[in-house]
Amino acid sequence: MGRFAGALMILALAGVLPPAAQAAQQAAVVGAEISTFARHLQMRPQTALDFSDVSGEYCFNLGLGRGGHMTHYAIDPESTQEDVIDFVHAGAFREMGINVEKLPRFPGALGGMKPRQWYFLPAGTYEPHHGTRFPFALLIRADNLE
Repeated sequence: MGRFAGALMILALAGVLPPAAQAAQQAAVVGAEISTFARHLQMRPQTALDFSDVSGEYCFNLGLGRGGHMTHYAIDPESTQEDVIDFVHAGAFREMGINVEKLPRFPGALGGMKPRQWYFLPAGTYEPHHGTRFPFALLIRADNLE
């Protein structure tokens, strides 16, 4: 089923499918993604964190402190250009020899990121989306879903 859905998505993106079929395909993909989130949260409810009082965001933590990543979702996306924010532990990139310090420095304030631009946050630097400092470096990127 996964290959079939993937093939349909490619056809939809290529404009081969009629608009109604494209819309149905997109709805199916979104539905599958929501189901995946729901199953994950059912098995691991501790991965969902509420940062509504700190930054107006909900968090999906997939082991950031263990080298993984975390994604934040704005509760009110109309009020910010930072609708979805990815936080990635920089350790693995450094171990591969990638100089992540060459990325622009994280601006340091809510709403200060340019959409789709990766930023570097050194270890121990205040991070306003969490209201804390992390003991490890981060790569951070926001998307504006408009």
